[in-house]
Amino acid sequence: MNLKEKFDEWIDFIDSKKKIIITTSLSILGFIVLIIIFLVSSDELSVSKESNILVKNIEQRKYSIALNNYEDWEKEFSRSKMNRLNKSVSKKINKLLLDSGDKYITGQISKEQYIGLINTINALENINVDLKKIIEQAKRVDEMYQEENIKYDTAISYINTASIINGMVNSLDIYKNNIEEINQSRKIYKSALKYQTDKKYYEAITSYDKVLQIDKKYYELANKNKKECIELMYNYYIEKSKEANKNGDYEEALQYIDYIKEYYIDDETILELEKQYQTNLAMYTLTTDDILNLISKKSNKKKSNLSINSFQQMVDDEKYYYTEVYEHDTLIDEVLIDAKSKEIYSYKDSNKDYKTNYSDGYFRVTSDGSIQFAISEEKAQFILEKKLEEKQNKYKKIISVSDEKIGKYIDNKVDLDKKLKSDGDIYYYKVVNKGLFKKKEVYIINMYTEKVYLIDNDGIKNY
Repeated sequence: MNLKEKFDEWIDFIDSKKKIIITTSLSILGFIVLIIIFLVSSDELSVSKESNILVKNIEQRKYSIALNNYEDWEKEFSRSKMNRLNKSVSKKINKLLLDSGDKYITGQISKEQYIGLINTINALENINVDLKKIIEQAKRVDEMYQEENIKYDTAISYINTASIINGMVNSLDIYKNNIEEINQSRKIYKSALKYQTDKKYYEAITSYDKVLQIDKKYYELANKNKKECIELMYNYYIEKSKEANKNGDYEEALQYIDYIKEYYIDDETILELEKQYQTNLAMYTLTTDDILNLISKKSNKKKSNLSINSFQQMVDDEKYYYTEVYEHDTLIDEVLIDAKSKEIYSYKDSNKDYKTNYSDGYFRVTSDGSIQFAISEEKAQFILEKKLEEKQNKYKKIISVSDEKIGKYIDNKVDLDKKLKSDGDIYYYKVVNKGLFKKKEVYIINMYTEKVYLIDNDGIKNY
């Protein structure tokens, strides 16, 4: 049998048995495929089991066990199987991470739990976290805070915690900055409300102007409240300016005018008050240098040796400067300076007397804290002259003497010392010369109450 006949015979055999051959071949092929599928699925089932164990331990906060198991599997499994495990775990971890983020936002889990989860995931270096999903979640948190569906502390805490996920770097900074800026804007809005309640309208308006436009609700409220402040501030600040002007605080008075002038530019009342306060400021305001020059000139003391502590003091609606005067850092006087007349009044009472001879008068502070000015020596003499005339008590002349020299004109120094000590007041001493060979009469005049007393052998009597 030649080769051609042999080939034809095989072809005929195959043709007659083709159904059996095809069926058998398919069966063998199917068997091989089933073996492959079984091997693969068996391997996958094993990976699924272990990934479930790993994720369950993490969910139950058994972080150390989860990490130890993962390290053991890295040693035991082949590279391909470990890759499959990582893929399987990654899917479940990403779902767990997002779910946990939602739960943290809604308060279902604590910050410690959320941080513990992230730290564990970060330790699983070959697990792939879907950072895009986390960024989307952070964006939702930003929107929720803007819509006031969550509090600031929760929102910023979520952003800060999610930012520590491996690979996140600065990806959440935009949402963090948004939340911080809006939070600051809302704080400013609250402070503005407080200012408005306290009638500090200028401060309220300044704060309302700082509320961010992107925070739509509060921006609209701020503009509405600002308009209210502008309306309310007009009468209130005009009255405050008048009060400050009356108290001698001309700079403060002008400040109130400046507050409202911006919104009432051509208002005649405001312009008139501004002019008045500016005049008062120029006329009645003394600088430190002005005061030093005045004291130096009146006292004949070298200006360079003097220093002062000074502040404004209103007395009977008149402006004064209360000033402590130091020479070579030693207190040498306490004075009140009349801002209008520039007259200087030195402090003097029974307990405190700087013995100045340059002042235009004296003052003291009474027990109720008010200021009391002494009469001048000229006025004291005038009062005595009137008293003498009323009583038809004739005299030649009146001379003034110091308290150190009054003793030589009286015999009853004991009673005088006793009175001075008991009432604690300060007096002018006057000696009345009634003529040749006539006894001189001694009078004391209270420099604060203007009362006149006669000193004779019987004691001290009201005159």
